[in-house]
Amino acid sequence: MFKSPAVLAQLVGAWWFLALFVISSAFNTIFGEELLFRGVLLPKMEGAFGRWSWVANGVLFGFYHLHQPWSIAANAVSGVLFLAFPSWRFRSTWMGIMVHSVQTVFFTFLILGVVLGLA
Repeated sequence: MFKSPAVLAQLVGAWWFLALFVISSAFNTIFGEELLFRGVLLPKMEGAFGRWSWVANGVLFGFYHLHQPWSIAANAVSGVLFLAFPSWRFRSTWMGIMVHSVQTVFFTFLILGVVLGLA
């Protein structure tokens, strides 16, 4: 879609496009997945899974992505190692939010380049 020069030209100066991406990413990543999985479920899962609650939480996170079957295994592994474990270890949802938001920050800068006409 973005390979088309006509589409890229239409997005130059389209600040609404950048705002839409940032808002939707924040609601998906921070207010959606991370607060649900690491903020609510992870502390509750300790009662059932004990010190291995972070593993169960990461695997559950992988299966949450059932709508993308090709990414279930990758999401489970990254959910266990990069999202659930740091949140469990440091007892802070912010650890998962920071790690999960890295891709959002990356794509925000890419879209900013498109909006500024640098792409």
